Amino acid sequence: MPDNDPIVFKDMIEREEAERRRLQARKFAIEKAEKRGPIHEELKKELKEITDKLSLRKDGNPVVLDPLFKGVQAAINETINPDTGDHVGGKLPSQQKQMPTVLTEGEKVLTAVYGLLENQNQTDPPVLVKVVYIDNGPTGLVVLPDERNPTGYRRFRDELALASSAFYANKTLFEKVLPILIEVSDPDANPYYYPRPDKPNVVRADQWAGVVKLLIAQGVKPDDLQLRVKVVAALENLIGGEDGPPSNIVIDLPDLEAATDVEIVEDNLNAMQAIYFAMMLEELRIFQVVDKLAELFQMGMLPFGRGPAGDFFYKYWKSSAERISEVERRNVYARAFGYAGGDALDGNPNRQFSDSWVRFASVVSSFVRQQNVDELLRSGLPAPISQEQIRKAGRDLAANLSLHGYGITYFVATDLQNQLREFIAILSNDEVKMAYGARDMWQVIDQVSALELGGARNSVRYRTMATAGAVIIRWLARNARKLAGSSFTDVLDVNEIRFPAPRPAGEKATTHPTDADLVNACEQWLAVTGTQDQQVETYAQPVEGPNQTSRPIQIPTIAKELLESVGVQAGLPARGYTNGKTHY
Repeated sequence: MPDNDPIVFKDMIEREEAERRRLQARKFAIEKAEKRGPIHEELKKELKEITDKLSLRKDGNPVVLDPLFKGVQAAINETINPDTGDHVGGKLPSQQKQMPTVLTEGEKVLTAVYGLLENQNQTDPPVLVKVVYIDNGPTGLVVLPDERNPTGYRRFRDELALASSAFYANKTLFEKVLPILIEVSDPDANPYYYPRPDKPNVVRADQWAGVVKLLIAQGVKPDDLQLRVKVVAALENLIGGEDGPPSNIVIDLPDLEAATDVEIVEDNLNAMQAIYFAMMLEELRIFQVVDKLAELFQMGMLPFGRGPAGDFFYKYWKSSAERISEVERRNVYARAFGYAGGDALDGNPNRQFSDSWVRFASVVSSFVRQQNVDELLRSGLPAPISQEQIRKAGRDLAANLSLHGYGITYFVATDLQNQLREFIAILSNDEVKMAYGARDMWQVIDQVSALELGGARNSVRYRTMATAGAVIIRWLARNARKLAGSSFTDVLDVNEIRFPAPRPAGEKATTHPTDADLVNACEQWLAVTGTQDQQVETYAQPVEGPNQTSRPIQIPTIAKELLESVGVQAGLPARGYTNGKTHY
């Protein structure tokens, strides 16, 4: 390959653009909040640093902000070769010249390590890319370890050291594969005959590293006469080409964590969010209150004339046969959350939900409380509640909810959601509120419950539980991949929790929950349910995850009939005792 052909690493461009988009979105959110009123000093500092990062330039070009590139670059410059500069549009310094030269030693090892880490899905290193200021002006960037995740940083440096060792152990193979890879990646490339400075050679660092890994596993040597053929085969294998003969298949065991998100289905969790919300309002008797109002309207005991209230209750009365009955709703709650009151012979109640739910809320609450104490008393000591405990508790709860969100759940959820919207609208209607001398819908519910249903419920408790529970479940759904896999990324962003950014217009905590929203929801749920601090500490301790499948298990008909013939309902365990509690 002639020296005149610049090499462009496409994945470096993609990751840099993604990081800049993330920073611009954060900058926009903070600026929008600043226009509405004063913001916290930490947010002002963050806004200034983001602005300075996006404006930093070197030789007329933007400075690279990609944390993976900066983390690898800092380690390479520190331990191996101090000459590795920033790339510009995927071109490393040696390729930015008018007449490009070959990649330098430092550039080769940086690119190889960068690609190897991408192959291992270690793309979010626990490093902080901070602006350096001299005389109050931004001059450059420095890469620092993220003190919030020292264990993750050590793992990152270990992985980086292994990757650089792999490059040096196979340096010649790396060097010989690159020009072949450029040629086969770009059919128009002709790296042996003429330079093309106007059309650079585009290649990916992750594919370069991945192909070399496959060749090493096959025992291919740099001087192999069939090296080009084997590079092509390895590239096809890497990007999903057609299967070759068994003798060409490399033994490369899969990452077991890469496919674990199948046990957490986001749509199932979204459905469970609506079911949980409805279940809490069922406890508040909103369904029973509307039913009672419709009954009183039918009997002529409510002063509703021509208008929205009368239209609603007439339509409600006519469509009574089409709605989900109370027994059917309670059966759904029992299957979804182990809710008491469902038909014992209907389905398989979720008996693990309660413990998993309280455990997750307790772990999140304890983690945040611990962070506040650490700031005051023991900032240098390791934290007893780790991010991995939060990940594990969240994964257990999300997998449980996903498992019990199959089947009819999503369709019931959409129906209940529509009903609740209609109920809130009618209970907030002026005619309905005037009929009971109420100021808002909650007073209407309390009045009807007290007069017609045997007593009012604690509306603050169930309203808070409904909203907090909806936020928790939606957060689990939006972070399903983060919970299911394993990476350097923290589950909770401590800075976001301490200094939450204002919410963009049109977004709600129940649809776009942040980490700060999750923490507030957990604290609110624990507070209104009267969960004692001692219980929170107990539940925050790690336990072995429950034994559960990723989807419901079908029971053969013959087995179901056999169980029912001896009085055991199919899908339900026999009656017994666990941890001092009777179960069926």
